[in-house]
Amino acid sequence: MEKEKQKEKQTEVTEIHLEFESDAVTDDDLRRFREYEAATSRTFHVAVITYVICSSKVKRLKAALAEGINVYHVKIIRLKDDDADQLLSGLEEKQKQGIPLEKAELVSLLLTPLMSGSMEIGDRIIKSFGILKKSGDAVTEMELEKMYAVLYTLADKFLSEKELNRVKEMLAMTKLGTMLFNDGKAEGRAEGKAELVAIIRKKRKKGHNISDIAKALELDMVYVKEVADLIDEDPARTDLQVAEILISQS
Repeated sequence: MEKEKQKEKQTEVTEIHLEFESDAVTDDDLRRFREYEAATSRTFHVAVITYVICSSKVKRLKAALAEGINVYHVKIIRLKDDDADQLLSGLEEKQKQGIPLEKAELVSLLLTPLMSGSMEIGDRIIKSFGILKKSGDAVTEMELEKMYAVLYTLADKFLSEKELNRVKEMLAMTKLGTMLFNDGKAEGRAEGKAELVAIIRKKRKKGHNISDIAKALELDMVYVKEVADLIDEDPARTDLQVAEILISQS
């Protein structure tokens, strides 16, 4: 009985699931959101509400999906009435005058990529990072890193690789920047190993044995055998997947 009461209390908790959409919300999107809600609710015994934050360019604001006898709903938030240009210029002017910004004002920066305005999204994100870096004591270091992370997530969603590199440069001295740099190094390391895996795979297809491959490539025979075993274990694995497994085991 006591356990049942505890479960009832747990289900009273509500979690918020945020989604960002730059295009129209489709039936497939709603199915994906519903699956996430169901999995989270079942795992953590909480109710989940999905809020879909749409950019000002989204035309179709689909918020419900009817399937069978059930109708699934999400909450749509659209920021077309908010002007990113005006917000950014106002906060920059405050900082120039030495007026401390409040936490709520800094939080609003996180949504500038989704607002209306004439400024390009990449420039909005760069300016938002610049304002956050000068935020002083308005937020804690942990809160600031979380804000950086949210902005970077939107940058990764909306920007080209070239524009994203500009953002990474701004983050160079932050904890998030260090993490992204380390991830990049790991990715580069995996890609380098993948090239070697591809060569070993080709030589084995040509009938070369492990000993011959090791001698030809000047590699340890044990290492070549590990690669060969991973390939044989699952021939569908890509060279990159084999490389990532090797790195995780090292």
